[in-house]
Amino acid sequence: MNELLIYLYTGGKYSTVYSLLNYNSSWISHVVAAMLKHVAIICACAYLLPYFLRWYYSITIDQPDEEYDFIIVGAGTAGNVIANRLTERPNTKVLLLEAGDNDAPNIYISVPMLAPYVQGTDADWMYRTEPQKHGCKLLENNVSFWPRGKVLGGSSCMHYMWYVRGGKDDFDSWEKSGATGWSYKDVLPYFKKSEQAMDKNMTEDFHGTDGYLKTSYPYNSEMANLFVEAGKELGYDHTDYNGERMLGFHLAQQTLYKGKRQSSATSFLHSVIKERRDRLHIVGRAHVRQIVFEEGEDGRKRASGVIYVRDDVEVKVRARKEVIVSGGAVGSPQLLMLSGIGPKQHLNDMGIPLVADLPGVGQNMQDHVQVPATFRAETEGLTMGDNTFLSSVLEYIIGSTGPLGHTGADAQALVRSTMAETASPDIQLVLLSAEWTRSNMKLFKNVLNLKQEFADRLEKLADKRNTNTFSNFLVYSCLLRPASVGYINLRSSNYLDHPVIQPNYLSNQKDVDVLTEGFRLIEDLEKTDQFKEIGAKMDLSALGCGNETSSPRSDKFYECVSRSLTMTIFHPIGTAKIGSSSDVMAVVDPRLRVYKVDGLRVADASVMPSIPSANTQAACYMIGEKAADMIKEDWNL
Repeated sequence: MNELLIYLYTGGKYSTVYSLLNYNSSWISHVVAAMLKHVAIICACAYLLPYFLRWYYSITIDQPDEEYDFIIVGAGTAGNVIANRLTERPNTKVLLLEAGDNDAPNIYISVPMLAPYVQGTDADWMYRTEPQKHGCKLLENNVSFWPRGKVLGGSSCMHYMWYVRGGKDDFDSWEKSGATGWSYKDVLPYFKKSEQAMDKNMTEDFHGTDGYLKTSYPYNSEMANLFVEAGKELGYDHTDYNGERMLGFHLAQQTLYKGKRQSSATSFLHSVIKERRDRLHIVGRAHVRQIVFEEGEDGRKRASGVIYVRDDVEVKVRARKEVIVSGGAVGSPQLLMLSGIGPKQHLNDMGIPLVADLPGVGQNMQDHVQVPATFRAETEGLTMGDNTFLSSVLEYIIGSTGPLGHTGADAQALVRSTMAETASPDIQLVLLSAEWTRSNMKLFKNVLNLKQEFADRLEKLADKRNTNTFSNFLVYSCLLRPASVGYINLRSSNYLDHPVIQPNYLSNQKDVDVLTEGFRLIEDLEKTDQFKEIGAKMDLSALGCGNETSSPRSDKFYECVSRSLTMTIFHPIGTAKIGSSSDVMAVVDPRLRVYKVDGLRVADASVMPSIPSANTQAACYMIGEKAADMIKEDWNL
């Protein structure tokens, strides 16, 4: 053993040392002791460093006060905005509760290209849908994974950072449906208020420059530029899609700056906590199990606080003014129902005492769906791959740029199908400029819940072609205005049990038809000079949908593709929607106050009456900003 240690410690020159020292046992003991001492110090530092960094970086407290003006449940995108804005007033005291832990230090969160590695960790709620009857055929058990952020920052710590607001028609339709005051002209100022646009190419009339949230056009791949140029060949514009006109082929605007993720925690909490520790208290690992109600003088129930569980200890905290629920499209309806607000019969079945019969809680759930098309190309080096990873690491370490400084999803097309009912796009094509290879197959399989049979088919095709690469890049056909609607129900009255998530993907044939039109546009891309020059061809042969290898493929073929690789884009909304008092399915009024009770609001993606033609994080920031202003107005703050 001593000889082996000397060999390792001397870099393999043991024989020289041995001959010179003639196996001096005292010298050997000295070397071994020194080595063990160094190893012990290194191990101790490695063990303690994460704890030190967490302590140094932490913005949470362990023990809250007994009472606050406002209690916010959920430190996600909207919740953190509200916490920031309410505590702008020095006399307003806010408690922000988060079921997850601190957001940093975590390179998987901060480094954009590592975003997929957050899924399946302690920072992920790891929700699962019910088995899908009409889609997800190549996912294990026909089940879609639904990652949601369980960390300070919520899902803003794990999504792909795209900043897309939606079209004018999206928000005007909200107002027409009963969400008075939520038209495009009403919400645009709040989009701008939250934003600090860092790129001069963003249209001044539509972007903010004084907000907390940094947005930019980050690093993009050569393939992204080629994708946009191919769109121009097809007659599409390249514009600021958050400006006057959404339609076209575009590079992605993202909540990303200088190669680092800009989450709601870094933007809205870390930036202000030092000067607001007296009035903004944040508690992590605080899982709220129930909203507490008291009967008011008028006989109506009023939210007076919450009960949360932290490290197996229950804590009750009072709210002098309001409880604000910002748990997201899954967490918010679950907490409402656990607290007695929801469909009367369902709550009765769960054995939960009724506080308010609101049949819309958990209903109206909509989600964007994406289906990937894998591409093989003859030209190499256009995307992130195994051969470029090491150089990308060095480039990122030196200058916080390069492929690691973006997510790989760096360009998009926003277009209207022949079935579009508004001027807003109903199809999105997303370019993923990253290779799918044997080395990252395990990641893809685990993140997407792919069936082993599909992975085996890809392996066999790679063997046949004598390559380690399954795909040089992917283009996703994405459904922006789904006709299929799902729901969320309680699985039990236990707050620890994940709810029943039933999105009903592709239950409406129209959704399949729109996705097929998306694939037709991808076929058109194949025919452009840009794609021909790199020898790019769509390859869907591993799906088991038939042998249609060239365009135009049949509608039946694309229906098989869509129903096989049906994937969420992580944008669930609508489970506590805004509506007028005459809408029996409305959960909150236009000021986000929960119907039939007092002192309770919901502010997050769950309040959206319908899904916007866009990735939803931008709208969630807007909801947080508008909610904070309404709360201040209602309480004269």
